[in-house]
Amino acid sequence: KSKVRECLTKAPSNLWQSTKGNFNPKKFVLKQWTSPASHLRIKVLQLPPQFEIPNSPGLPALKTNSEDIFAFRSANTGPRNYLSLGLLPMKDNNAIRPTNIVTRPDHEVWEIKDGGSMQAYFQKAYPRFNFGKDGMISNEEWERFSKAEGTRFPYCQYSEGMAVWDESGTCGVALVGDAIHAFPPDIGQGVNAGLMDVVSLDRALKGLDTTTGKEIKKATDGSKKPLQTSLERYQKEHAPETAALIRLARFGAPYQYKQPHRADRILAKLWTANVVFRLLLNKLTFGLVQPQCIIMAGNNDLTFRQVMKRADLTTALFKSVVVSVLGLWLKQRFGLGFFNALV
Repeated sequence: KSKVRECLTKAPSNLWQSTKGNFNPKKFVLKQWTSPASHLRIKVLQLPPQFEIPNSPGLPALKTNSEDIFAFRSANTGPRNYLSLGLLPMKDNNAIRPTNIVTRPDHEVWEIKDGGSMQAYFQKAYPRFNFGKDGMISNEEWERFSKAEGTRFPYCQYSEGMAVWDESGTCGVALVGDAIHAFPPDIGQGVNAGLMDVVSLDRALKGLDTTTGKEIKKATDGSKKPLQTSLERYQKEHAPETAALIRLARFGAPYQYKQPHRADRILAKLWTANVVFRLLLNKLTFGLVQPQCIIMAGNNDLTFRQVMKRADLTTALFKSVVVSVLGLWLKQRFGLGFFNALV
């Protein structure tokens, strides 16, 4: 939470001027949406450096490298006991390997509060790994892990208000990073988004376009101070980019954590089908139909607004096709009299 932003939400409405006249504290209240990844719980189990992965009988174990990515699925497959251990790459091959345990809040792992029981639970979930007594993980680490509460993924949220200034135009406040947006980490844009806020504010203060960084040749209002003009530009141009970022976070890749509830599994299959369908049409139409938004997010030449605009155009195309096909079917099935009755 941002202390500065929370202070602005409680400020009197006549304190400062905003981009559209009087300062509006409500602009700084976070707008929130729940994504399928919101409220997931996460905590970290520490594995030893270069740990070994058991192989098939008769074959030597596989020694891991820190730069490799791993995902280990448990033998358990139920809605409340399925586990997936995810390991991200690291540069230091001699460093401890942290593995993320991401689950729904009702998972059994959160009910275990002692190291011995946790050790036994993981040994049953991963029978091929040596998680037992004198195994690859120390008793102290099992004890620490069992008592760790971890944290929760946040809502997809952002503040419409990004800057305010006083009546003189020579003093103001600008918000960046987590002060104006937060979302689960599944789209991998958290650090990038915060840095882009800083870049956009820097460009605004230099009198440049916040998106392109190019010089603005438009005439400025001589009655406004340079700081006020810069903060107005930051608010006006960058706020829509943040709104698009949050929409990307809501629909980009919320099922990558293999949420095990039955509804999650069904919706994850539908999400995958949507990604595959859009990607296939993108290839067949030579780029006319755009791929799913999380794929376009990897294009450094596109802003978040451009990504979501292209995704929305594809969605609108799908809707129009469905409505047209449905209309033709109704016409053939019931004739023109049906439509006249509706009118």
